[in-house]
Amino acid sequence: MQREALRIIDANYNRAREGIRVCEDILRFALNKTELALELKKSRHRLSVLIESLDRDTLLKSRDTLMDKAKFRYSSGRKSDYKNILSFNFKRTTEALRVLEEIVQMLKPDLKSSFMRLRFKIYKIESEAVL
Repeated sequence: MQREALRIIDANYNRAREGIRVCEDILRFALNKTELALELKKSRHRLSVLIESLDRDTLLKSRDTLMDKAKFRYSSGRKSDYKNILSFNFKRTTEALRVLEEIVQMLKPDLKSSFMRLRFKIYKIESEAVL
């Protein structure tokens, strides 16, 4: 059971981290919202710190070799296109964080509230970013 939980944590951690990174880039380079991008960067770092508090060696060993690939539709570079991608990645990130909350609760219940706070922080940044 623990190995499967670690694989789910690892997969969703990577999804969340990548989703945050995409949102950071769009906020910084396409929408000129540098302060929000920095807030996301801090959130991504906080996520890494939370994950490192788990058994990292076991987590790394549990990784699957198959890559999880997201499909993005063609974007013409308009701001509305960027906002669609941004919205998609925020949803992807918050869903991954929600799954992490539930799975981490089985292994280290005291970390669940930290993941929940991080998810709500991302919701707050999303509400400011997609206006």
